[in-house]
Amino acid sequence: MQHFPLINKLHTDVLQEKYGPISSIVLKHNKQIRAAHLVDKKGISRTFALTFFPKIMDSHIKKIDKEISLGNPIGSTFREHGYIIRKNVIDVFVIEIPKWLQDSFMTKEKYAKGRLSEFYAKKNEDKPIIYGIVIEIYSPDFRAPEVNHFDILQINPSTEIFKKLHITKNEIWNRIGKDNNWDDIGEKYNIAKKLTFPLIFKLKKEILNILKKGKFKIKTKPF
Repeated sequence: MQHFPLINKLHTDVLQEKYGPISSIVLKHNKQIRAAHLVDKKGISRTFALTFFPKIMDSHIKKIDKEISLGNPIGSTFREHGYIIRKNVIDVFVIEIPKWLQDSFMTKEKYAKGRLSEFYAKKNEDKPIIYGIVIEIYSPDFRAPEVNHFDILQINPSTEIFKKLHITKNEIWNRIGKDNNWDDIGEKYNIAKKLTFPLIFKLKKEILNILKKGKFKIKTKPF
């Protein structure tokens, strides 16, 4: 299995290479959050994804968000509108999954790999925007429930913290596109990573609460 693509290639592209046609089952999409399963042709979930939206959505992408809310995958919809996609990963972890998600994944495994990332999109010479913070929980059949060396190398501070240290979205975008290299500002980068911990803790707590409530089990098959 190839490593998580930070630029250009979409998560659905990787899923399709392994499982064939992939569709999205959207169980919730409002101004605060989106909950969806990416499923294969057998109706088996290969990724459960939650997207946490910013308080104010960029006006340029409200039309795209409307299309996504109707069931279109996030990455491919942005790509169809001429955007380039990059991911700013802020954490990778192993999480215990509840029975309803085991059933959706059709697995007896009790743990799965999760990845938190900021979904960056950019069109032509426009400034990059963040559509939301996405947590992808992968079926154990797709990605093993373990954090490897390459996962750790991809983890960055959040954009919110970067901004406080005068690092712009443009700089984040450019560095992600250059093998995620921050060696020249190592001390500032390490400080930013530590300052991101409270945000990660908050998001994980919210994710665990959502999983515990168990409202997002697949009820219908898309094919």
